[in-house]
Amino acid sequence: MKIKFGTSGWRGIIAEDFTVDNLKLVSQAIANYLKDISDEPKIIVGYDTRFMTEYFSQIVRKVMNGNGIKVLMCDKPTPTPVISYYIISEKLDGGINLTASHNPPQYLGLKFNPKSGAPAPLEVTKRIEENLQNISLSDVKEAVDNELFEIVDPSAGYFEYLAQKIDFERIKSRKIQVATDLMFGTAIGYLDSLLMKITEKPLMFNRYRDPYFGGYRPEPDESRMGELKEVIESHNLACGLATDGDADRFGIVDDKGDFITPNEFIGLVAYHLYKNKKLEGPSARSIATSHFLDEIVRSFGYETLETPVGFKYLGELLLEKNIVVGGEESGGLTIQSHVPEKDGILACMLALEMIAYFDKPLSELRKDLVSEFGEFFDERIDIELSSLDEKSRYMDEFSKLPDKIKTKKVTEKKELDGVQYIFEGKHNWVLARPSGTEPVVRIYIETTDRELFDEIIKEVENLI
Repeated sequence: MKIKFGTSGWRGIIAEDFTVDNLKLVSQAIANYLKDISDEPKIIVGYDTRFMTEYFSQIVRKVMNGNGIKVLMCDKPTPTPVISYYIISEKLDGGINLTASHNPPQYLGLKFNPKSGAPAPLEVTKRIEENLQNISLSDVKEAVDNELFEIVDPSAGYFEYLAQKIDFERIKSRKIQVATDLMFGTAIGYLDSLLMKITEKPLMFNRYRDPYFGGYRPEPDESRMGELKEVIESHNLACGLATDGDADRFGIVDDKGDFITPNEFIGLVAYHLYKNKKLEGPSARSIATSHFLDEIVRSFGYETLETPVGFKYLGELLLEKNIVVGGEESGGLTIQSHVPEKDGILACMLALEMIAYFDKPLSELRKDLVSEFGEFFDERIDIELSSLDEKSRYMDEFSKLPDKIKTKKVTEKKELDGVQYIFEGKHNWVLARPSGTEPVVRIYIETTDRELFDEIIKEVENLI
């Protein structure tokens, strides 16, 4: 099969695409890349809570050792942002995490971060894919070398690093009561440990390893956060916090039990960091993310930079432009002076810090910002089609959308990533992004005009 790296590593179905042989090939391709950039490469290898990840991590270790590369192996399932932190703090040449993030239980994958700690940029994944084309299983080198192997626990260092970004003492003084859904994932031992130290008797759910994730995908979206919503209302708590399987995505529920979309939460974080912590500089978002962030950043005198979808682009901007907030609508963010990788644990801590600084419930803060910046209507619709040809035909039909919208005229067409139409008025747009591997087209819609919002949704669905 052809192994390709997507926006966040390589993923496949266990025993179908994600096999021992394919993992050996990918590991050898990465090893060749590492040997090209360093005389004595050293990397960290981690894994999530999925099926047989410890076993698969040893496959990676043997290939790396066989190529003379030292492996620092995590002592337990480890969040992707912690891998990123450890690469930077220990000045390593890269890191590998065996994870399929928020995907269903039957999936497993491999994320590779180079020495910057950011998700591998396109030029790096291209080199790895080129290496893959030139190797076979007979080229794979394997060895068990204890001099090139060490077990590490990066948690203590990560907690100290996070304490430099988040005011834990202020949070602790407010005696905040929260609930958290660990989603059977790598946040266990991280998010729960922090909450026990800085909040009042937190309620914790799904705090044990289950490779089936309770029968669902480990994704903290609105449909998956129902349990937390009920607990918030019945126990009168300040908020509900969750992360996905490898703890790089976040999910937040406010004190009323209402889900805060990532689009809105990213804006709240920006408002907090500019206003309360006096951070300076631009912020950034993907093209599919709400312009709510733009309005807030502009009010403090800075610009918002736009990238294609994929956190690797935001990671690059954190390193190059020292952005205050980098976020994407799928539930990923990072902040100035933090790792150039999305961090769901950081996001949960920021929710608590906002409550502590503003000294008001999240629901009230949300209302304040709507009053100041207006209401934004946004939606993502996944159009599932029967074939790749159908996907192509849908994109052809999408080109006719401007003629079907009667309420507003299209003022601009952008093709930074997919096809986006900008309508007249303020922050009115629709974006279509075809999946690179599936017969799916993802439609993103945002307006500040409810009538236009309803019209675009109707016409997008009619295109099917």
